[in-house]
Amino acid sequence: MIISIVPGLMLIVGVILSFFAPKKISVQSVNFVNASRQQVFDQIRFMKNFPNWSPFLIQDPQQKFSISGIDGQVGATFSWEGVGEKSKGSQTVVYLSGNDNLTIQCNITEPFQSSPVFAYTLTDKNGGVEIIQDFEAPMPFPSNVFGLLFGVKNRMALTNQQGLELLKKVAEQSETAMSVIK
Repeated sequence: MIISIVPGLMLIVGVILSFFAPKKISVQSVNFVNASRQQVFDQIRFMKNFPNWSPFLIQDPQQKFSISGIDGQVGATFSWEGVGEKSKGSQTVVYLSGNDNLTIQCNITEPFQSSPVFAYTLTDKNGGVEIIQDFEAPMPFPSNVFGLLFGVKNRMALTNQQGLELLKKVAEQSETAMSVIK
């Protein structure tokens, strides 16, 4: 009898949690980069540069990827297939404005389906650039319950901050290299 009660209780708790669990994850990450806005913007908008600062490639260095479309323009797409993580998907530049706003739409197909969005805003500040990365991902039931129970928002916040730290390192090194050439 206990064996049949436990799954029933778990189902009831899951349904109750689904009403309180968020239907989307929103994470904002901020970093300062000691480089020009154009240097930072180009690191983000050109898909060929993404492997240089992708936190996902650090997690899965054997990941296979390809780029399609006109790199640096709306429609450019970075597609990946994980080896260690067994993930698969793509990310496409869907919005560019000057050299200060960019939006990337992801389409994750494995190991689960999701369509998160990364929006970047760059602002000149203190001789460098402040990067604000706004991340949003839909979390329909039952994903929202699992996301709540397993701390998905906190993990995404850490991963996104790691990506901005890597972006900072790459952009600052590129800026230093450019100043040496001049």
